[in-house]
Amino acid sequence: MQQPFSEYIKIIGKGQKGGRSLTRDEAYHAMKMVLANKVTGDQRGAFLMLLRTREETPEEVIGFVDACRELIEPEVKTLTPTLDIGCYAGKRRQLPWYLLAVAVLAKNGYSIMLHGAHEPGSGRLYASIALPKLGLVEVTSIAEANQQLADKCVTYLDLSYLLPSLDTIIKLRDVFGLRSCANTLARLLNPTGAEFCVQGVYHMHLDHKHCRVNENYPSINALCFRGDGGDPEVNGERETELFITRNGKTEEVIMPVVADKWALKDKHMNVDDMLDVWAGKASSLYGEQAILSTLASYLVLLQNCDAADALSQARLLWSKRQKTAMPF
Repeated sequence: MQQPFSEYIKIIGKGQKGGRSLTRDEAYHAMKMVLANKVTGDQRGAFLMLLRTREETPEEVIGFVDACRELIEPEVKTLTPTLDIGCYAGKRRQLPWYLLAVAVLAKNGYSIMLHGAHEPGSGRLYASIALPKLGLVEVTSIAEANQQLADKCVTYLDLSYLLPSLDTIIKLRDVFGLRSCANTLARLLNPTGAEFCVQGVYHMHLDHKHCRVNENYPSINALCFRGDGGDPEVNGERETELFITRNGKTEEVIMPVVADKWALKDKHMNVDDMLDVWAGKASSLYGEQAILSTLASYLVLLQNCDAADALSQARLLWSKRQKTAMPF
């Protein structure tokens, strides 16, 4: 018989000497109860914030991901992209230039699923806001996403359509004043079970935790790195460690510096600037190196090539983009 949820709170909340981490199985059952709304609001808050205080172990995250994936509606699996990219951080210093790297891949026949969420009052620029201005109209159902994927080789679906209960937890940041493990789980979700997935993280060592989780799903090839602001964007102003997991084993690839000098923070984050750069009407010191570095990193994952070859390909694909058309 399933134990009461209070037992899971007790396991992680009894202090440094009395408490312990959850096993994968315990984590699975606990998160399944949370997502199925079988706990009280007080219990949910206590559980999430206790985890936040001491941070989740890889084993706990694996159990949580198992629960999340099990609760995704079967209809979502009718989407069959090659590449899955979670867009959850939102940009606050620079525009989301990685979306133009995604556009280049889509124009070259790669089938891509983007998904994300937004936190009210964060002041960040989310992919869901930028994409319609770049030519990818908002879709509000799995059927519409399937059609968009067929027409444009790329679609974006909000987490509220993929796993509403997880989206609800992400939006609790307004209540807690802190993010919870839901942000990590959404990045790891890969709701369609795509063969390749990209995960951008912000905090130091969180990429290592993602690797341990990714290694438990050998059928998925995953790329994880510390991206700009936590989004799946490589900043070409510095070396970036790319952690690539294939067949349950992780290797590290270094994406080198491509920028000649550092760029200043954007004073105004106007998506029209991205359109001008795409059309060749303007240049962006930060934007163009971020596009190339990000595109190259995605190619390292997709083609299993080294960083130098990937950068050469990225430069060629970017130079050949159709400047007269919208990115999407």
